[in-house]
Amino acid sequence: MASLAQHLSTRRTGVVLSSAFFGFYSHAGFMSALFESGVQPTAIGGSSAGALVGSFSAAGALEDFIPLLNDLRRKDFWDPGLPGGRPWGLLKGRRFSQLLETSLPVQTFEDCHTPLLTVSTNLETGRRHVDTSGPLVPAVAASCALPFMFRAVVRDGDRHIDGGVIDKAPIEAMIDEFDLDAIVVHFIPSKNISQPAPKGPRKFMDWALDITRDASWQTQAALAEASGVEVYIVTSPYGGIGPFSMKRGAQVVESTRQDATSVLTSDRSNTRFSRL
Repeated sequence: MASLAQHLSTRRTGVVLSSAFFGFYSHAGFMSALFESGVQPTAIGGSSAGALVGSFSAAGALEDFIPLLNDLRRKDFWDPGLPGGRPWGLLKGRRFSQLLETSLPVQTFEDCHTPLLTVSTNLETGRRHVDTSGPLVPAVAASCALPFMFRAVVRDGDRHIDGGVIDKAPIEAMIDEFDLDAIVVHFIPSKNISQPAPKGPRKFMDWALDITRDASWQTQAALAEASGVEVYIVTSPYGGIGPFSMKRGAQVVESTRQDATSVLTSDRSNTRFSRL
């Protein structure tokens, strides 16, 4: 049987990168392994951290992005302000948007080498918002606007926050937007999934949200399989990194690259989604 990478190379393959706090280190390692294995995606889609790595990958700039990511420090995007906006966010997000503007080599989705899809959550409609065209930076910044960490990004009068709030792994959106034979999902599980239900109300709500989002992406994967699109899941931990522990980022990038290489060059049946 052909390896997963060999099989994906013969298909119109979409890559989906899940949301996951500071999981962009792990996503970068996966995308590096994917390109090294010879897979050239037909399209790339992502939520939150997945949208960030997806944008650089689609722009053909992953090789420049990884050194930038390894050198990233909190001061590069940390711009706290007085409480403001709804929902409240610690960071204004201006420095993060400036970092994207100076680092991304393209300005629009249309300029990307590979078709790209990003997802944010529109607070006015309470629905998933999908971007595949237009200015790139506002779409990526909105998809990464983690509640209570970043303020909402206002776009056309509507407030947008982290796409992972509604859509942890946008499989359905990818199938709707692109003609694909297969999808490979680089999935970073929420740490709450493996924990028993907490007692405190705030932690319980976070746990319940993670459980709901987990069920949602699995339903999307099952529907994709039922429609004839092959779905493969490659799972990695995000590495326990946060804004105060980014010095370990390079280690996570490399360890994920090595692990993903092993998976991509092995029997594809080990990663086939089968929970129909």
